[in-house]
Amino acid sequence: MSSTLTYKFNSRHSIRSGVIVNQLFYGLNQKYLDDSSNVFVTQLNSKGNTQTLQAFTQWNYRISEKLTLNTGLHFLQLMLNNTYSVEPRASLKYAIDSRQSLSLGYGLHSQIQPIGVYFADFELPDGTRYRPNEKMGLSKAQHLVLGYDRMLTENLHIKVEGYYQHLYNIPVSANPNSTFSIINNQYGFVIDTLVNKGKGRNMGAEVTFEQFLNKGFYFLLSTSVYNSTYKAQDNVWRNTRYNGNYNMAFTAGKEWTLSEKRKGRIIGVNIKALYAGGMRNTPINVAESVSRGEVVYHEDQAYSDQNKSYYRIDVRFSLKRNYKKLTSTVALDIQNVTSRQNVGGTYFDLAKGQVKTWYQTPLIPILSYRLEF
Repeated sequence: MSSTLTYKFNSRHSIRSGVIVNQLFYGLNQKYLDDSSNVFVTQLNSKGNTQTLQAFTQWNYRISEKLTLNTGLHFLQLMLNNTYSVEPRASLKYAIDSRQSLSLGYGLHSQIQPIGVYFADFELPDGTRYRPNEKMGLSKAQHLVLGYDRMLTENLHIKVEGYYQHLYNIPVSANPNSTFSIINNQYGFVIDTLVNKGKGRNMGAEVTFEQFLNKGFYFLLSTSVYNSTYKAQDNVWRNTRYNGNYNMAFTAGKEWTLSEKRKGRIIGVNIKALYAGGMRNTPINVAESVSRGEVVYHEDQAYSDQNKSYYRIDVRFSLKRNYKKLTSTVALDIQNVTSRQNVGGTYFDLAKGQVKTWYQTPLIPILSYRLEF
């Protein structure tokens, strides 16, 4: 539920303020099998609801014909444990001429934790239950972005951005020797005891080149180079799981409207290509894993291994027909058309005592029919 008020004082000053309330429902259940007792142990078992409350105000000030200032405050509160954040934000935009501009932006942004984190449940020796993370604070990040924007022609546009993000108040393991950070969590709910003492850094540059839809044709090419690191309780800066270092995405499409005799029929062809640095893994200690009969990692080398680059091409063929009161579309989507075996990660095969690689999905054809009224 949201409500926004915009008020324009004059041609140079305006404000925009509002509130947003979200109702969150959750049902959490997670168990694991205790190998020694062969009994399932409950880690999470909770059902209920909570809310987040947001409020914001923004002031737009045209300092001159070429210079515009936007500044304001944003407030976020999680009602589950009443943790909150007050976040200042500001940006400055300078119009070099009618086709190009420079911008500089700063903002403090907060994020609630995955809902299961707050309900990690432990049984104390006296039989009582204890939730060590129920007062967990919000993760926070300070963003700084410098951008250049230019219209090359009426339909061609390019944008270049450099950015730096300082992350702090990040939940990490309470164990001073642990390398765990919520930043790298990938599967399931975290049931460890956590503290808001982690940090992170993201920095990089992005270039976006696009043609808006013109004569039935469009494309979008975006590339980025970046570095993503984190620090846990062990006080060592390391690569995050997602530090692929580079990323490129290309999307393009063309539509043809058939002849007057077949008026209302549109044929479309679209392509999407992705090329990105692989995600990272923590090396498996094979000797210790064999000895203990369970997977053991080289924690001192957390996320030092990197998967091969991710590469994928999707294509889509469609036929759309417009009627007076509805539109029908029949389409064939072919995901991963080259059927490339992209590495998903590694795992330890206890039966064979070997580290093995698992792969993501191969070619997938999807035939669909859609009606829009």
